Amino acid sequence: MGVTMENLQWLDDEDDWQVLTKFLPTGWQAGARRLGALKRCRKFESAEGLLRTLLIHLAGGCSLRETVVRAKQGNIASISDVALLKRLRASGEWFRWMTVGVYGTMGRETACCHFW
Repeated sequence: MGVTMENLQWLDDEDDWQVLTKFLPTGWQAGARRLGALKRCRKFESAEGLLRTLLIHLAGGCSLRETVVRAKQGNIASISDVALLKRLRASGEWFRWMTVGVYGTMGRETACCHFW
């Protein structure tokens, strides 16, 4: 049985991350390395830390500077805004791959994603 909107409950922040990762395709962490988003672990200990930080920027709508401040305060990573921009640029293929995977697990047509 998968996670559905009907069986989700109000969760605290830590549990929210657990739920979110269940929607990601199998192998999403290894995919970060394979697809070039996480070539070196100089500032990020894992793909999880990179994804959390990028989502602060992308989903949270924070500037790169605000994102690095929040990531540092949350003990996720200590990185400059310029270095984060480079990671963001290197993560495009990884995000595309995860998006196609999420659509696949939802049983939806992925034709919208083929132009990437």
